[in-house]
Amino acid sequence: GQEDDDPHSDDVLQHEFLRKYLHFAKTRMKPVLTEEARECIAGRYAEMRSRQDERTLPVTARSLETIIRLASAHAKARLSMVVEAEPDVAAAMDILSFALYHENTQVIGENDVVAAGQKRQREEPDLTDTSDPDDDENDSTKRQREEAGSHDQGDNTLADLKQTIYQELSRSLEDSIAIDDIATTVDVDRDLVLQAIQQLEAENRIMLSDEEVYLID
Repeated sequence: GQEDDDPHSDDVLQHEFLRKYLHFAKTRMKPVLTEEARECIAGRYAEMRSRQDERTLPVTARSLETIIRLASAHAKARLSMVVEAEPDVAAAMDILSFALYHENTQVIGENDVVAAGQKRQREEPDLTDTSDPDDDENDSTKRQREEAGSHDQGDNTLADLKQTIYQELSRSLEDSIAIDDIATTVDVDRDLVLQAIQQLEAENRIMLSDEEVYLID
């Protein structure tokens, strides 16, 4: 097929390229909703409101904002200056439906959101659980924590804060979280939060742009 004729089908994208691509997409692309996309979002939101009694999670104006944010993020990923009903709003609803109802309404090719979500769930313990003695990938982390025992309490607090911030970003349905919102959520001084974020960015686990923190790991 077409993939067999593509000389670049087996190419592997480097982490640095992906990081630059994400930064370009999130900072240069400012997509706007088309009228068709607005109508699609309104219709799907009304549908969610009508069935909210069937589920435990409430559907509020926050859910509407989430749909718009997800659709906009999908358009940015396509380097598009407009948010369209297909594929952007459709992809956003697929993600939100799975998050709220564990339903998958469509297949999004190789970038299947469900597969990505399941992969992140499998990997998340490796990133946050530093107490598992059976996890080989945690050996270096455990050594770092043992070495940190000789440091002051401030270093330990910062390490814990980095884990907390990373967990908040991993659980969020939005493509980014403002620094001030993170500081409010974790109830920690903003300067300390910023210090932890800068260290996470140096480790290529998150990206900071215009006071917004993005998960890239």
